[in-house]
Amino acid sequence: MSVDRPDDDDLRFPSADAHEVPAPDEADRSGTNVPGERASQLAAHADLRAKADAAYGAQAIDVGCNRVRETEETVVTPAMLEIEAKDADRRLIGLEFRLKGAGRLTEKVTKAVAEQPDLSYEQAFALVKDAIRYTFEYPDDRYVAGVKADIRRLEDIGFERVDSRNTWASPEYKGLNSRWRVPENGQTFEVQFHTRASFEAKQVTHAAYERLRDPATSKAEQGRLARYQREVTARIPVPPGVMDIPDYP
Repeated sequence: MSVDRPDDDDLRFPSADAHEVPAPDEADRSGTNVPGERASQLAAHADLRAKADAAYGAQAIDVGCNRVRETEETVVTPAMLEIEAKDADRRLIGLEFRLKGAGRLTEKVTKAVAEQPDLSYEQAFALVKDAIRYTFEYPDDRYVAGVKADIRRLEDIGFERVDSRNTWASPEYKGLNSRWRVPENGQTFEVQFHTRASFEAKQVTHAAYERLRDPATSKAEQGRLARYQREVTARIPVPPGVMDIPDYP
């Protein structure tokens, strides 16, 4: 479902002729302040425009959230469950968190549209990389083979890989994160690939990660949080051959 943005023509005030505004010399003699009347009209137009934009934005947000939910329910999750069934050695975890909350999704989309005026709401929703997200968990000794096989399965189903980043060499976060696109509507979604230890470390350090992203966090606090992340991450066993999985593109 698309949303038609209000056109400026729909908000346009009647012309001066329609109001039979007197000429400046006539207005002066009658005591009418023509410039003041025009300023009032412009202010009213701006207010009407702002209200129309707000109404359009609210409707576009509702449509976008419903579209993301429908894509998750009818396209992506059924495909991910189909992929999961092909290998009993690993599983999807945290499936109840596969859909980002409407409040956080709205916040991200609204910010994107505000920062990029040429970006439509539909485009902004499609670009939220983790509006829909999944995590596969593998045994350490099956990690590399399992990840490679599941990437092929995602491609075979028809999803388009946008990118993937192998961060197992990182001192602060270990895992492999990837983004995919649903070709029918362009919606992106995220798939993370973890071992049990790397997923648990991610969960344990999530609060520290959020604090590190907060501009209000002091430098001293940032240093303490970064050290904490490195300490937790250093305890994660590294699967054999994991650096053979290349980044994409």
